[in-house]
Amino acid sequence: MKLLHVIPSFAPAWRYGGPVVGALGLTRELARQGHQVTVFTTNADGPGALDVPVGRPVPLDGVEVWYFSRDRPRWYYFSWPMARALRERVSEFDVVHIHSIYLWPTTIAAYWSRKWGVPYLIRPAGSLDPVLISRPYECWTTTLPSRVKKWAYFRTAGRLDLGGAAGFHFTSRGEMEASGPSRPRAPGYVVPMGVDPHPAAEAADLRARYPVLAGKKIVLFLSRLDPKKGLDILISALGRLASGRDDFALVVAGSGPAAYERHLAALAADNGLAGRTVFLGLVQGDDKWAVLRDADVFVLPSYRENFGFAVVEALAAGLPVVISDGVNIHREIGDAGAGIVTGLDPEEVGAAVGRLLGDDRLREDMGAAAESLASRRFTWTASAEGITRVYEEVLGLRTAEARDATP
Repeated sequence: MKLLHVIPSFAPAWRYGGPVVGALGLTRELARQGHQVTVFTTNADGPGALDVPVGRPVPLDGVEVWYFSRDRPRWYYFSWPMARALRERVSEFDVVHIHSIYLWPTTIAAYWSRKWGVPYLIRPAGSLDPVLISRPYECWTTTLPSRVKKWAYFRTAGRLDLGGAAGFHFTSRGEMEASGPSRPRAPGYVVPMGVDPHPAAEAADLRARYPVLAGKKIVLFLSRLDPKKGLDILISALGRLASGRDDFALVVAGSGPAAYERHLAALAADNGLAGRTVFLGLVQGDDKWAVLRDADVFVLPSYRENFGFAVVEALAAGLPVVISDGVNIHREIGDAGAGIVTGLDPEEVGAAVGRLLGDDRLREDMGAAAESLASRRFTWTASAEGITRVYEEVLGLRTAEARDATP
């Protein structure tokens, strides 16, 4: 099949987290499985721009990537060059797969797909969850208020974008169920994302590099530093736990806005964790897997998480996880015995972490279950095969509709 994927930002703009990681992994595997895959994206990279060619194809692991310059308003990912390319080329493709909502690339790709009769899927990346429309915990953004933008979208372009979709690509059962009030009647398909196979990397030897970690079990938080990730909950939980035990330390791997990073460091100090917390900053590639190998427990108490790539990477590394029930793959993890699911309560999170720290056998058993779950459920091979079946079904449904509509 000839497939066009449209996403506002793409590799190597890693600052945008899971949506970029997921789009790269999926398109790369689809190309490996024999599909002709093209990506239309912008050169956005936070306040700046990626150092990539624009307006011409860039080969990336078998995928043809087109980066287009981002115009104003920049927060909307507006791009006239992308609009022209979509107008001229959408009709060449069998299916268009859009990896966002609310933004210009979604609206213009959906428009030209409808115009030329090409079915399109939308991957909302959790954005159809009504809880996220208000995002009460998002206190560090500096763009237009998120609630206003989303409200306006649903009452204008969003009606056409979402209403014209052939289907919606969800990455977990929880994400699809949560989208119910916001999603039109188009079918929803659950196809999880995967993780790249990781080498048997050497451990990062964090305990030797950071004296405060020496002799301690490592509780790892590895994710983009964003208020929705619940690091405030974890810091509060570990502060309480630290009053009764001194056998652990916290490692935070990730980056975010400078003001928010300073806030987190102050919060750790206020909770008595300054002497047992290490902020590593952003870690990627082999360094990330090395850090995962050093850890004893992985924790992500997100307020809301439609999938959670960092969680799946921890599973693949054989780490027992503690996650909140706001992480939409929590059912799969709980059913597999790969970790402990909690509410958004510091006492509950602290008790779960303490239970794992104090029971070597439990950590070992859950770690083995975690690795098994990742190898069975969360691979790019399975993800690409699953989404290919969705494309085939969408094309079959469209063919039937066209046949039935013929006089």
